[in-house]
Amino acid sequence: MQFGNVEAEIEFLASLVKADGWLKGDVSVIDYAFVLMSIDYEIDKKNMLQHLDLGLYLMRKRQQQLEEVEIADWTTTDVFFMNHISTCFAENKRKKQQVGWKIRKSLLNVVNGKVPPCGMDWQNVYKVYTPFMLTKYKHWVAVMIDLVLCEIKVYDSKVSLIPDDIVKEELAPLSITLPNLLNTIDFYEEGVYANNCSRDWWCPWPIERVDVPQQSNE
Repeated sequence: MQFGNVEAEIEFLASLVKADGWLKGDVSVIDYAFVLMSIDYEIDKKNMLQHLDLGLYLMRKRQQQLEEVEIADWTTTDVFFMNHISTCFAENKRKKQQVGWKIRKSLLNVVNGKVPPCGMDWQNVYKVYTPFMLTKYKHWVAVMIDLVLCEIKVYDSKVSLIPDDIVKEELAPLSITLPNLLNTIDFYEEGVYANNCSRDWWCPWPIERVDVPQQSNE
């Protein structure tokens, strides 16, 4: 199956929902995001990115098909979102917060729902899921951006592998860039989010790991 530059075997994704597959039983979108981030790194990086991106696209596509009967409060990015965040942070990290930050158009397009395919305008959702690889450990986690609580949640299937301080260090660019990105488009001054944020959103957003089932050592 191919979508744009993404190619993956549809059988791989279909196997996830079989009786003995990863996504067996009743699962929420959080479970989907969490499990998709738990693929063994033994798969080469290119194939992993393809599978992750296709999986996330299929989730958004399914959501779009169901929106007439069920309005979802979430969306996902693609696998490249965090790369854009890191680049934007590197370009602006010497500047004061909200003073002279130059936000990349690629990030604005994500927030406005123009990309990725079947994405949603962030003004219409409460949560955004994105995959992220902790580079020092070559370990994937799922990250949830809570636009109401203004915080970042991390879904990690192996919390014993990486100390909390490393997780927060690697996600610091997201924590700092997000408020500057949203400030650029007056995100919390217009639309459904006007005066509806539960904290000082312009400060770096806190990062917290979520208590989720853990992978066994087998």
